[in-house]
Amino acid sequence: MYNLETIIEENIANALNKLADDYRNKRAYKLSKKIYFEALKLREELSKVNPKRHQPFIADILNSLALLYREENQYDLAVKYYRKSILIKRDLFDTNPKKYIYSLASSYTDIANLYRREYKYNQAEYYYNKALRIYKNLPAKELEKSQIKVLNIYNWLSIIYNEQGNFHKTRDAYIGALIIYKRLIPQSTSYKSEFAMLLCDFGTLYLKNNRQNKAGEIFLLALEVLLDLYEKEPTLYKASLAMTFHNLANIYTLQHEYTTASMSYKKALKHYISLAEQDPATYSEYVAIIFSDLASFYRQQRKTELSQSFHLGLIKLYNELNQYNEEVYSLKLAASIIDGVRYYNQHTLSLYQAESILQKHKGQRRAKELLDRVYSLRQEKNSLTSF
Repeated sequence: MYNLETIIEENIANALNKLADDYRNKRAYKLSKKIYFEALKLREELSKVNPKRHQPFIADILNSLALLYREENQYDLAVKYYRKSILIKRDLFDTNPKKYIYSLASSYTDIANLYRREYKYNQAEYYYNKALRIYKNLPAKELEKSQIKVLNIYNWLSIIYNEQGNFHKTRDAYIGALIIYKRLIPQSTSYKSEFAMLLCDFGTLYLKNNRQNKAGEIFLLALEVLLDLYEKEPTLYKASLAMTFHNLANIYTLQHEYTTASMSYKKALKHYISLAEQDPATYSEYVAIIFSDLASFYRQQRKTELSQSFHLGLIKLYNELNQYNEEVYSLKLAASIIDGVRYYNQHTLSLYQAESILQKHKGQRRAKELLDRVYSLRQEKNSLTSF
């Protein structure tokens, strides 16, 4: 039985907590903090008499303080109070797992998010995986209710592992997220777009790790989804579609499937040209990259006329882009001019244009490399003409 004094103190503690929440919502952090600590002190006193009843309230106040400090960008203090809250929630979970399972998983995720934002990836990974283990142990029906939370954890883990260069863990996180997306799509087609983007990222992961065959399989899956989305909303998915065709073209080229590669390059180019007409500042560079790839593509097949045609188009495009942004495009223009002399026997006089551009940036390592290439190429051409 509770005495009257205890009931009054509990009511005061409840009122203080509500008042602190209200002030936090109004961003009156200093006052909110003061009241939270008053509520915390009172709950700790009450907990000495009845810990089972008041420990959950203490955990909640500590969690609220952690959120408050996070909103103030005081991350060390936020972590401190998250950890205090988690210690209590672990004890509560041990005695009543069913009641506190979601609260503990949520706290693990919250502290992991904080570590991730601070680029403390090892700590973030540790707590994400703690949360993930809890969710994975849920019965199937309960796990289904938490799919979005699990999906978010997989997405965050994929970012962390990718930043760390851990291919296998990144792959596993992508697979975990993709499985959930496949379950979610029948419930709402809004997840289809996210599914397609994740497939593109997954394909890029395989491509970066020299697994071209697997990357090609993934990009084809992404292409199937993107084509369906593009048919309904062309404007939204044109860029993703172009990128996917381009990646497939590069893969087919590496596999010496030139006919299929050519078709994919043309489809990518068509979409990028359309995008560049609407937004030249963003997409002209992509057109230039495909021109460069196609020049190399046809040169490999000794189709010199086609190769040179795309190379000349590339130089023209870089000349235009260089007028608007020399810092970004001048070295690319110089490199293209040098390739023209090297691969297509264009006149060595054009090397003076490349040299003039490079002299303006000779402090940069890339510019020095290209200048060395200019001098070597000029010497090589001069030695050939002397015979």
